[in-house]
Amino acid sequence: MSPVSPTHAGRPAKSRPGLTLSAVHPASSIGAKLRAIRRDEDITLVELAERSGVDIATISRIETGRMTGTLESHMRLANALGVKLPELYAGIEEARIKGGVSVQSSSQRSEVYVHEAGKSSVAMLTTEILKKKLMPTIITIQPGGSTHREEAKVGTERFLYVLEGTVEAKVGTATHLLKRGSSLYLDASIPHSFRNPGKSVTKCLCVTTPPVL
Repeated sequence: MSPVSPTHAGRPAKSRPGLTLSAVHPASSIGAKLRAIRRDEDITLVELAERSGVDIATISRIETGRMTGTLESHMRLANALGVKLPELYAGIEEARIKGGVSVQSSSQRSEVYVHEAGKSSVAMLTTEILKKKLMPTIITIQPGGSTHREEAKVGTERFLYVLEGTVEAKVGTATHLLKRGSSLYLDASIPHSFRNPGKSVTKCLCVTTPPVL
């Protein structure tokens, strides 16, 4: 790596009066923080690489979260952007913890997918599903209705817990009758579907990992 150019090492970062760098650039990762400051300073990846001596591919990977980088690379990048290392790290852990908790009331629930002309539906129990490692849903099936046949990619797992009613779960060539309080854990890459053979509405808690849509 080449040394940092002294003409850019002391370049001050833009900030708002009375606010810390973490308030101006809130982020839950070092990559997101770097990208926000770089863009705010109107510095391209090529320019930042030249000023810091950090390879452009490394900077790109750090910004996109594909790698965290080393302490040395962080110091070089911070210096090139005109900020101190403690300032660069400020607020990241707090933002990560805040972003790690998601609360959603029933009135806020808007992502509901309906199948078979209203005979079955799936309601998402959290937001930004594809950014998470599991997908919790509520499956509602009307009497005589069923979910569509699914076959997820290998490595996908699914857990089903019957909250109300009765479920006829067809997994591969086998059929399992599940009543209230029963649960089913399956390899979701096996073709499967759920049917309500009863006369009352069926509701199930379903958790899938990793999320699939």
